[in-house]
Amino acid sequence: MIGADSRLRHRDRVLIQRAVGTLVLLDLEGGQYFALDEVSARVWELCDGEHGIGAIVEAIGSEYDAPVETIREDVMAFLQEMLDEKLLVVQES
Repeated sequence: MIGADSRLRHRDRVLIQRAVGTLVLLDLEGGQYFALDEVSARVWELCDGEHGIGAIVEAIGSEYDAPVETIREDVMAFLQEMLDEKLLVVQES
């Protein structure tokens, strides 16, 4: 289970490519690709193993105009999906 202090990082087997207004992730192992919109791409960028989930939610809240609870729910749903797809891993301390 991930919490506000959990730090996530990208798996090495994910190829990242920028396209117009989209960040495309390619899972080199599974062959699947994922297109991320501007906000999801920003969350992805913050998953560097240094930022906890609480800090990511705070950063997104300062950059985009939306209720904090909505941002938290959306960020958690996105991160859980990326974990389920094995594109992100929890950074060990």
